[in-house]
Amino acid sequence: MELHSATGPLSPPASPIQLRPVIGVATAALMIAALVHFGPTAQAIGAAFILAIVAIVTVVDLEQRRIPNRIVLPATAVVLVVQIALDPSRAPTLIAFSLAAGLFFYLPMLIFRGGMGMGDVKLAVFLGAALAEVVALAIAVAVLAAFVAALVVLFRNGAAGRKSAMAFGPFLALGAAVAIFIG
Repeated sequence: MELHSATGPLSPPASPIQLRPVIGVATAALMIAALVHFGPTAQAIGAAFILAIVAIVTVVDLEQRRIPNRIVLPATAVVLVVQIALDPSRAPTLIAFSLAAGLFFYLPMLIFRGGMGMGDVKLAVFLGAALAEVVALAIAVAVLAAFVAALVVLFRNGAAGRKSAMAFGPFLALGAAVAIFIG
């Protein structure tokens, strides 16, 4: 099947399998950038860990439209344990940001069934534990990027675009990367 636009043929969207190498290379580049940005520190290792987790989740979410507990829950536990071990006084802050980030997505999920999944909620909890105060930036970037992507889908597909489903994990991953380097 050949797709056409007003200006000529369109290539079909890349499959998640084709995206794996792209995501892998982008993640490696971001991990190197974290080492350069933060130097050889625990912060660079933490940033690399977060980037690795969100990259894996991105691939799974694009392929299967789900975010597996076996990835997100242990990663959340590891991040919380390490962060609290490094600075026990931050425990209430980390837990509060984790719960707030999760709640931000959980409440709309209850109201608009099918619009958001529990995996996205748990990924937000992970990001709250990992990013603490800058999780708001990660969420803002994710929501804005998803909004722009939704507009593109609506523009390209018209009314049929309203029924389109998009994986939200990749947008949260983008938000996390932005928050790591800017936040």
